[in-house]
Amino acid sequence: MSRAFPAVGHRYLVDFVAFRVELEFTSDTSLTYYNVDANGKIVGSETVTIKVEPITEHIFLVTWQESDKTTVVHIEDYARHTIVTNITSPPDLTFDQFHGTFKKVA
Repeated sequence: MSRAFPAVGHRYLVDFVAFRVELEFTSDTSLTYYNVDANGKIVGSETVTIKVEPITEHIFLVTWQESDKTTVVHIEDYARHTIVTNITSPPDLTFDQFHGTFKKVA
């Protein structure tokens, strides 16, 4: 079983239905996410330090904290191209979960 993180060096368009983002993995510790509006235009971005842990073949736990203290926890399945995101947002620590799909764009 390969436990190497396959996303490094790639960029993915993620569709959570409620919103879309692009995720660009520059290393196994760095990610830039881009917010994408309804017209497909990039409307904001942030580079964050990530932690990646393999769960099983093709499935990875990816976590980070954003500059505003939002915490994000992903389960990313590179065999099925599915993703689950769990987000806790300040200031009231609202918790949301979204299921989506992704495709490699670069």
